[in-house]
Amino acid sequence: MEHNQSEIDISFMRRCIELAKQSWQDVDAPFGSLVAKGDVLIAEGLNDAANKVSEHAEVIALHNAHNETGSSNLGGYTLYTSCEPCPMCSFMIREYKISRVVFALPSPFMGGYTKWNILQDEEIEQFEPFFSKPPEVVGGFLESESKEAMKDTPFWMFGSDVKKQ
Repeated sequence: MEHNQSEIDISFMRRCIELAKQSWQDVDAPFGSLVAKGDVLIAEGLNDAANKVSEHAEVIALHNAHNETGSSNLGGYTLYTSCEPCPMCSFMIREYKISRVVFALPSPFMGGYTKWNILQDEEIEQFEPFFSKPPEVVGGFLESESKEAMKDTPFWMFGSDVKKQ
């Protein structure tokens, strides 16, 4: 059975939200990510920053995809994540040459797309072979479902409706 992209996106984003819930149950920040090629899941990542600050869900998913594919060039792949990637994760996305990023919750205080111009920065692509051209970015995808999953956490600073406290 052939699936259209929106069905694939919904399925993978819902999986990211489940991973985020699992991360919270494992006593870490509620973030989950995965890497896919088309409708094929390649790798997943749960946040593990409580143990090692650089172990964000996106970074773990990217490293796991590298291990699975044997390549640091993930052009043609999509990274799905329950929350907008931070600057660190956004640079990793560009270095792994991810073609598409789909995130649920915007991160207006620290996002690598809405706050900082990393995912869409065309200037850094001149530093080939290190950085790719900007990936296609789909933000706010299933945002309300991801926000609902975070309602019992102290992470108020995510979402398009967030206000400074």
